[in-house]
Amino acid sequence: MKILSIQGHFGNLNGQKIDFTDRLCCRVLPNGWGKTTLCAFIRVMLYGLNTARRDTANMLSDKTKYYPQDGKAMSGRMTVEFTGRPVTIVRESNRAGLMQGFEAYYEDTGELCTLLTARNCGQVLLGMGEDAFLSSAMIDGLDMTRPSSELNELILSMAQSGDTNARCGAALKTLARWRLDLNSGNGHGEQPRLEADLQAAEKRLAEIQQLEEEIQDQQKQAELAQSVAERERQAYEKVYLAYAGRMVGEESRLQILRKDSEKRIRNLMDGLPDEALLREAEEALYGFEGAVRLEREKRRGMPLVDSNQKKALREVDERKSAEEVKRNRVTRPRIRWPALILALCLAAAAAATVLANINWGPLTPFMPYVLSVLAALSLLLSFIGSVPRLEDVDEDYDVSKQKITMEHDQTVDDQHMAASVLQEEYDTALRAAQKLWPQVKTIEQAGEWIRAARDDWQALRREQSKLQDILVQLKRTQASTQVDEQHKAEVDAARDRAAKARHEAEAAQQALSRLQGQVQVLGSSDAWRAARASTQAALQRVQTQLDALKMAEDTIKAENAALSARVSPQITALAQQYLAYLTSDHYKEIKLDSSLRARTAGADGALLDALRLSSGTRDQLYFALRLAVCQVLSGRESIPLILDDPFLTWDNKRMERGLHLLQTLSSERQIILFTCRQTGRLQK
Repeated sequence: MKILSIQGHFGNLNGQKIDFTDRLCCRVLPNGWGKTTLCAFIRVMLYGLNTARRDTANMLSDKTKYYPQDGKAMSGRMTVEFTGRPVTIVRESNRAGLMQGFEAYYEDTGELCTLLTARNCGQVLLGMGEDAFLSSAMIDGLDMTRPSSELNELILSMAQSGDTNARCGAALKTLARWRLDLNSGNGHGEQPRLEADLQAAEKRLAEIQQLEEEIQDQQKQAELAQSVAERERQAYEKVYLAYAGRMVGEESRLQILRKDSEKRIRNLMDGLPDEALLREAEEALYGFEGAVRLEREKRRGMPLVDSNQKKALREVDERKSAEEVKRNRVTRPRIRWPALILALCLAAAAAATVLANINWGPLTPFMPYVLSVLAALSLLLSFIGSVPRLEDVDEDYDVSKQKITMEHDQTVDDQHMAASVLQEEYDTALRAAQKLWPQVKTIEQAGEWIRAARDDWQALRREQSKLQDILVQLKRTQASTQVDEQHKAEVDAARDRAAKARHEAEAAQQALSRLQGQVQVLGSSDAWRAARASTQAALQRVQTQLDALKMAEDTIKAENAALSARVSPQITALAQQYLAYLTSDHYKEIKLDSSLRARTAGADGALLDALRLSSGTRDQLYFALRLAVCQVLSGRESIPLILDDPFLTWDNKRMERGLHLLQTLSSERQIILFTCRQTGRLQK
C-alpha cells in the first residue's frame, strides 16, 4: 500500500492538497507549520477520529486539537494505491459527529470499494490495528527529546518485544500501585485497616460477651436477694400484726403505728434532695434516655452505609454502561439491501435499454427515463432512515450519583448529629445530678440515685398520708393500754432483718444496673456481629483482588517473555545492521544482558548500556530499533513508513547517514519524511 495524496480541512491544513511520491518522499516544513498535524491526519483517515475521548488538564483530544483553523467542517480525502489500483478515501463530518461519514471508491472507475468501511479501513489497507501502526510505521522525533531514563526504558521495551509505548512496564507499575493501595506490606493499605477493624470488632464482642455472662450471674443474685427481702418483709408484717393484735386498746395500737410512721418519715426525710432540683434532674435524665434511643437507631445502619453507597454507585455505572452499549448498537446504519439491489437492477435495465436498443413497444422512448426514475427512488428508499435517531436517556447518571452521595452524607450527618445530641444530653443530665450529689461521676450512677430519690419522695408522701390517717383515728380513741415490751423487741428485730434484706436487694439491683449500662455503652452485640461480618466480607474481597493482581502480573510477565522470545532476536538482528550503518561500523552489536538491559558493543567489544552512550549515539540506537520494529511487525506487508522529525536532535553528519539508510529502505516500502531541516541532494 502507498499513499499518493492527502487533502482536507484538519487543523492548519486548510484544504491544501499534498502529493507524495514512491520510495522516499521528503517534505521540509518549518516548525509550527503542521508536521505533527499531517501525521495525525493520516492516522485519522486510516483509523477514524475517536469522538468519545475528552479533553484533560494535560492533553487535548484530537477533535479539539485539530479543529479546522479555516472554520470549515472537519473533513479529509486521501488517495492510496491498494492492490495495484488507486483508491480514494473520504471522511466527512455529519450528524453522527466529526469525521464520521465515510466513503471509499476506485479512482479510475468511480465504483465503490466495498472492502473498506469506516471501521476496518486501516486494518484492511495496512494489515494491522491502530496501536500496531503507531508502534511500527510512525516514528515521532519528539521521543528522542525525552529524559535519558525514559528513553532508556523505551529502548529496552522495543528490544524485548517491539513495544514502543512500554505498555508492559506501565501495566506492571499500575498493578504494583494498586497492590500497594490494598496492602503496602508495612501496615498501610485497605487490608491492614480492615484487619484492624476486624480485631477491634472481635475484642468488643468478647467484652460484650463477658459482660452478658456477668449480667446473667448478677441477675440471679439480684433475684435471690429480692426473694429474701420479700420473705423478710412478709415475716415482719406477720410479727407486727401479731404484736399489734396483742396490744390492749385501739389507742395503744395507734400510738405504736404513729411512732413507727413518724420514725419512717424522719428516716426518709434525712438526706432527701431538693424536690425542684430533683425534678430538673429527672427531666434531664428522660432527655438523655431519648437521645440514647435516637443515637442507637441511627448507629444501627452505619456499618453498611459505605458498602450500600458503593453498591448503588456501581449499579448506576452498570446502567450507564448498558445504556452506552445499547446506544452504540442502535446507531449502527441499517441499509435496505433489497431496495439497493432493486435500484441497481433498474439502473442496469435503463442502461441496457439505451445501449442494446431494446424494444418496449410504444413505451420505448420513455422507458430509459422511467427506469432511471424508479432506480433513483429505490436508491433513495434504501438509505432513508439508515441511521436511526437516538432516544433521550430518562436517567441523568451524574445526578443519580450525586443523589446517592447526598443520601450517604445525610445518613452520616444524622448519625453525627444524634451522637452530638447524645453527648449534650449526657452532659446536661450529669450536671443536673451533680447539683444534688457532687460525687456523681457517671450517668448510670446519676440515674440510679435520681430514681432512688424519687422513690424516697413517693414513699415519704405515702407515709405522711398514712400518719394523717393514724392521727385522725387517735382523736377518736379513748382507751389506753400498756405496751408489751417483749413483743416490741421481737417486732424491732424483724424490722431490722427486713431492712437489711432490702438494702442487700437494692445493692444487687444497682450492681446489675451498672453492668447493663456498660453493655449499652459498648453497643449492641448484633450490630457488632454485623460489622464483623461486613469486615470479613470486605477482607475476602480485598484478598480476591490481591490474588487477581498477582495473577495479572504473572500473566503479563509470561506473555511479555513469550513475545520477547519470538520477536526480540529478529528486532535486535535488524537493529544491529541499521546501527552499524548509522555509526559507520563503530557500533555493530546490540545485546540484552542478564538483567534485560539493552547494551551496545563498540569497536573495542565493550558493552555499554543506553545511559552510558552519548546522546547522539543513543538517538541512533533508538532510531535503528524503531526501523527494526517496523520491519518485523509489518512482516511482508509493504506499508508506508511515516517519520515526523526523526533527526530533530541529530547533527548534519548523523542526519546524512540516516537519510542514506532511509533511501536504501525506500526500495522496499514507501517512506514519508516530514522534517524542518534541509536535506540537500536527498530532498531532490
